[in-house]
Amino acid sequence: MVVWGGVVRVTGSGLACPDWPLCHGQFLPSLDTATRIEWTHRFLAIVSGLAVAALVLWSLLRYRADRRVLALAIVAAVLYPLQAVLGAITVVLELPPEWVTLHLANAELLLATLTILAVVVRWPELARSRAPGWTWLALAAAVGTFVLMLSGAYVRGAGATAVCVTWPLCQGPIELLYANAATIHMAHRYVAGAVGILVIFACVEAWRHRRDAPGLGPLAIATAAIFSAQVAIGAANPLTGFSPWALGAHPAAASLLWCSVVALAAVSWRSTAPQGQLVRDLIALTKPAIMSLLLVTALGGMFLAAHGVPPFGILVATLVGGAAASGGAASLNHYFDRDLDERMRRTRHRPLPAHRVSTRLAVAWGVALNVVAFVVLALFTNLLAASLAIAGTLFYILVYTLWLKRTTAQNIVIGGAAGAVPPLVGWAAITGSLDLAAWLLFAIIFFWTPAHFWALALLIRDDYERAGVPMLPVVRGDEATTWNILAYAGFLLPLTIFLFIAGDLGLLYLGAALVLGAVFIAYAWRLLRAGETRRRVLARGVYLYSLVYLALLFVAIMVDSTLRL
Repeated sequence: MVVWGGVVRVTGSGLACPDWPLCHGQFLPSLDTATRIEWTHRFLAIVSGLAVAALVLWSLLRYRADRRVLALAIVAAVLYPLQAVLGAITVVLELPPEWVTLHLANAELLLATLTILAVVVRWPELARSRAPGWTWLALAAAVGTFVLMLSGAYVRGAGATAVCVTWPLCQGPIELLYANAATIHMAHRYVAGAVGILVIFACVEAWRHRRDAPGLGPLAIATAAIFSAQVAIGAANPLTGFSPWALGAHPAAASLLWCSVVALAAVSWRSTAPQGQLVRDLIALTKPAIMSLLLVTALGGMFLAAHGVPPFGILVATLVGGAAASGGAASLNHYFDRDLDERMRRTRHRPLPAHRVSTRLAVAWGVALNVVAFVVLALFTNLLAASLAIAGTLFYILVYTLWLKRTTAQNIVIGGAAGAVPPLVGWAAITGSLDLAAWLLFAIIFFWTPAHFWALALLIRDDYERAGVPMLPVVRGDEATTWNILAYAGFLLPLTIFLFIAGDLGLLYLGAALVLGAVFIAYAWRLLRAGETRRRVLARGVYLYSLVYLALLFVAIMVDSTLRL
């Protein structure tokens, strides 16, 4: 699908189907050459989507005890429908360079997720090894390759592909680069040179350490060979007068190189490595998995408020500010919960209870991120969005973490309001106000949170009991908890239907809300009917599905809002 997307760009067929998801209002329109190319891309997207869905389902069934596999499968389940949203936006807005680049970026992130998943499943023993000191070189090569691909996509989107007809310089000495298009094109070549140095050094180090881990030697050879081929193809573009085969092969080889470099970095990486431990711990303090889900809900609020695609600058600022606010709140939560984390098996290896990060640094990190969040949102969106983000942090820390969590079994019910703030931030960033639909988004997450969190509490009830945290399963037992999970899952269905009416959403959203809600209720009912011996096994299924439910519901909001343009 990614390779054929490059063919679409190279041939200029991106608007051969000017509507979405149909093509000229039909599933199978009359196929002139350009339409055939674009329609084939969409058909491959459908096939790939079915394959990803099957992979996610199989991972949930076969690898539910492996947290790494489950996490990667859930990421894939979120990225793929998000890719459909970005594809629709790209078509509806008639291929603006920023959205074309973002569309490619998400596709490559999905490829990276699937690559890492393949590595984890193929070599599960890697997690028990120690990382070599050159791991950061491999990671730098992967990040550099990603940036290189994005710069290449921007070159194509900006129409600067053919402005430089010589290689390696652009039509002569560097002083002649006064034109903006030529500058964009040459910037891509300079990035390629810098990334090439990283990739070659990473391959050399991987080859030197090929006996340290399975797969390192072959991956080093493959990565070096693909990179060499990519350089040759890049040079062949201007030297052959930008012939179709060279134009099409260049993005295809770039994606192949990306997968190879990501695999090389994944094989070299070990969670127990002392190298770069501080950076990993600072990232862990931000709870990136939770952050990503919160950002999806903020995006849903933005799309619904804009009745379509939000302005690109506001979207980026909201995501940056929202990520900083979420990460800062999580870091402060780590600080205030460090005594509880030390008594729980699931959390005792976190950076603070394991004494890898000082309490002073954790607090400074959390405060600094919240300052960044407020400044970014206030400057680039509006004061209401910035104030809501900070209010969410204060509520999470002062009301939930320091008070409710330690005193009442209803802690997560009231405290869940903190996690429901991101769609309000997204809505306020677009409109500067809060309307009924915004509060309905808030209410959906507010009622989703107890059902989601109590399923996790059933899984780790012993941990909460040991730490003295009055979670509902500890205070009232498993059966009462399952009844409450069913009740809250049931409340979600009418709320999501009401959003269909009040939020001016269409039938696509309504269908998604009904199906997702019915499945959630079915999961909760199955958990209620289960005996004690199977309850914890089924609780894991409810917990995992609740994550998928919220992500897909907000993706449906984005898709529906975009189509209604």
